[in-house]
Amino acid sequence: MPDRQSLLEELLAAFPALKPEPFDRAGFMQLRADHALLPPVARYLHDKLHGRLALLWAVDLRPAAERYEVHYLFALEAGRPWVLLTLEIAGPDRLFPSVTPSVHSAQWYEREIRDMFGLIPQGHPDLRRLVRHEHWPKGTHPLKKDFAWNQVLGRQQGEYRFRHIEGEGVFEVPVGPIHAGIIEPGHFRFSVAGEPIMQLELRHFWKHRGVEKLFEQRRLIDGLPLAERVSGDTTVGHGLAYCQAVEALLHIEAPRRARYLRSLLLELERLHNHLGDVGAICNDTAYALAHAHCSRMKERLLQLNERLTGSRFLRGVLCVGGITRDVTLASLAETVEELNRIEADFSELEAIIFANASLTDRLETTGVLTERIGWDHGVIGVMGRASGLDQDVRRDRPFAAYDEVPVKVPLYRYGDVRARLRVRMDEIHESFRLIRELHRKMPVGPLSTSVSGSPPQGEWAISAVEGWRGEILYFLMAGENGVIHRCKVRDPSFVNWPAIQWAVIGNIVPDFPLINKSFNLSYAGNDL
Repeated sequence: MPDRQSLLEELLAAFPALKPEPFDRAGFMQLRADHALLPPVARYLHDKLHGRLALLWAVDLRPAAERYEVHYLFALEAGRPWVLLTLEIAGPDRLFPSVTPSVHSAQWYEREIRDMFGLIPQGHPDLRRLVRHEHWPKGTHPLKKDFAWNQVLGRQQGEYRFRHIEGEGVFEVPVGPIHAGIIEPGHFRFSVAGEPIMQLELRHFWKHRGVEKLFEQRRLIDGLPLAERVSGDTTVGHGLAYCQAVEALLHIEAPRRARYLRSLLLELERLHNHLGDVGAICNDTAYALAHAHCSRMKERLLQLNERLTGSRFLRGVLCVGGITRDVTLASLAETVEELNRIEADFSELEAIIFANASLTDRLETTGVLTERIGWDHGVIGVMGRASGLDQDVRRDRPFAAYDEVPVKVPLYRYGDVRARLRVRMDEIHESFRLIRELHRKMPVGPLSTSVSGSPPQGEWAISAVEGWRGEILYFLMAGENGVIHRCKVRDPSFVNWPAIQWAVIGNIVPDFPLINKSFNLSYAGNDL
């Protein structure tokens, strides 16, 4: 890859002390930096090379070695390799330099590392607990290798220190963590003076289940059921990201037909979720008619999923090496016919929605997330594309069958609720088109590749999938005898939740449910 060599030469010219790591992983470049070099290199990648911090995580390498590693994965523009910056923390040292002051999107990642590993990011502007709520005993760091997965923790008293705005007429409005209706827990604390929101602070991780620790109790070939349950509405997105990571470790490739069917499943998952979101956004403006019709169409899609795969939410269809269940030509043709009818139905509703002036008035200029703030936070997926951030893994780093069935990526620059609605609507039509194209080009052949053996201990792989919310990332490291040593999971919600705190400023509290629904982020996928 010529671009890889030129990129390496540029980085070594700017930072001669960087140590390139020799390996043959296609599309990746790994560089090691010491503590003093890390912040300027991260700043250079972010500012000079316009690299988005896609993932930041730590690994406890014990018992094989008495050290930790902290990894920073930067996604450069499409066609350029991922840059993996690695920092080693050896012996009893628990400190590492924070990059948050120059790369703002590292903020939650570094707080998470402190909670889970006990490693302290020096210079971080906010070292309050993130995942470990205050009732967790002091010194509890669950992702350290000497912490038992089934250890029962006692409780201690503690209080989270929310940020306060002082001044006459300033009030705080706490919402949650328990909400009315069927919704997962999350705490939102608004500071208002009159009606406009001056500040919103999130407090999440009430739903923390220890997913990454549970992965470490499984073999590589047995982790898929857990991945499918990270976020219940993203079965295929998370399951496919996990499968691809294992396949990369085992140096196998799913057959061409399986890759086509994987793309089909991913687009079906995108369709029913986006349709539900379009209706829910309309419902939060009291436009119940559109909500009812979207719910009806979503139910048709869920029933179609069940006829096609046996599962309304497409669970149990993926496997490491391919697909467990074939789709006959007749079933595929019937699927396309049903989708054509649903698209015609949706297009009629779409025209009605855009003709509704009162709805447009509620959506335009509400919950604006600017391109600059989106970039600073590393926002991805629907939220990013509605704010002018032109990125989509299906196009930029194709997987499954997307190299043979290219994707057209919608892009808007307004960053408001209407723009996020428009992105979803455009993606709904694009998913219909992609499924027709997949049907037209569907190859014949086997559904899966045989899986055997286990990779060497310490071998790792990274997998990226564009789920319906946005980019899903899995880092997978092999341990002894095919057991998982480390599995880092990053749902797009973990990246996008902090940005909503900026999108609501200047709006009124009654607009928050609408703004929140236009983001529609996962609590479970975030909290893990």
